[in-house]
Amino acid sequence: MTLRYALSPAVTGTAAPCIPQAKAWGATYAAGQQAAGPLLDLSQGVPGEPPHATVLDALSKVAGSHGAAKYGAILGEPDMRAALATQLRHQYQLNDGHLQAQDVGITTGCNMAFLILLMCLCPPNESSILLPLPSYFNHAMSLSLQSITPAYLPCDPAHNFFPSLEAARAILTTPSTKKPRAIVLVTPNNPTGSTYTPDVLAEWLALARQHNIPLVLDETYRDFASTGAPHELFKDPQWRESLITLGSFSKGYRIPGHRLGSITAHPDFLQQVATVADCMQICPPRAPQLALAPLLPSLTEDMVRYAAALRKRLTDFGAAVACVPGWRVLSSGGFYAYVEFPEAYTSEKGRKALAAALGKEMTRVGSGDVGQALATRCGVLTLPGCFFMPELDDPIWASVRGGDAMHEDRWIRFAVANVSDDTIAGLADRLRALNTVMGM
Repeated sequence: MTLRYALSPAVTGTAAPCIPQAKAWGATYAAGQQAAGPLLDLSQGVPGEPPHATVLDALSKVAGSHGAAKYGAILGEPDMRAALATQLRHQYQLNDGHLQAQDVGITTGCNMAFLILLMCLCPPNESSILLPLPSYFNHAMSLSLQSITPAYLPCDPAHNFFPSLEAARAILTTPSTKKPRAIVLVTPNNPTGSTYTPDVLAEWLALARQHNIPLVLDETYRDFASTGAPHELFKDPQWRESLITLGSFSKGYRIPGHRLGSITAHPDFLQQVATVADCMQICPPRAPQLALAPLLPSLTEDMVRYAAALRKRLTDFGAAVACVPGWRVLSSGGFYAYVEFPEAYTSEKGRKALAAALGKEMTRVGSGDVGQALATRCGVLTLPGCFFMPELDDPIWASVRGGDAMHEDRWIRFAVANVSDDTIAGLADRLRALNTVMGM
């Protein structure tokens, strides 16, 4: 049966969600003999540990109340905005004047915050956004849905996948019909895990100011950045003029299904956010706001503990990978490690071995093929680096300055938050198994 109506080209021209594709690889393995052992799912950035017991208790009580079922304020509960502002002042070591409740808006998840941001900043078909490459796939998808051109900033695999300031300067000083509307950075990064230092972020803010565009920081993983303040940008008295940050309650508070995010920005910008948000969400979910607002101060210790546990797990992951010939962790942080698979896989011998293992013809070996084999043959579900880049034959590569290294397509993202320490300890054997499949 066919549809008897037309669809928007902006939607049909946007890449389909990639997580289901990876999950299908896992399902193929799970339906077989599982020769390598149970499926290990290191694909999606989801907390494996449940929320703190006080959060679960509060959610169960609030969700059953009549008040939580009513509409709320467009930009979030006043108590939630005030509580988050207090938490941010503590996290960034600020005084009251640096950041207040009126600087904070609550959204239905951080992806919603990003989409609202684009609608506020970017006229369709005439705008561009500077975006690191590799890039979080939902960011690239959101740009496509809004008919906004990505101006990709290549990240150097040899230098912890930091984005290129030189490339950004070149983009911003080159005349274009697609006016740059913002610089978007994710730190700690998804997918690479790379965490940008305060000094580096100060350079990016200075560049944004020079060209009268905002620096947008997606700080979904800021609770895992370090033991100190993630950056010093909020201490600048003029931060509201050029800085917008996005946040999430999904990772640190471990409630991804309850969909709470945030935008921290100039109150005048948040007024525009409210216009869009009223049409998209009316109000963010009330139950998690009402449950969390009074608890935020008491949850800091639990968040610090959880962040420390994940940092240790990433260290253990790096040690496990280092034991396997040819595999290297190039960067890590937050929930993720970005790992290079052996160069031998890309040889003619490797190509033939992988083609035989997957039962398909291939002219070259890319991360998608290796990710599929790792899942279907060795029972390790990950996300290949190609999910975070345009197709290698996409014409947009011609506009990526210094992006040749990205064409190697030799990286796999491993998510460590949703597995146990024991799983990490056993991972090396699975990688060795794939090396055997590949004839190493």
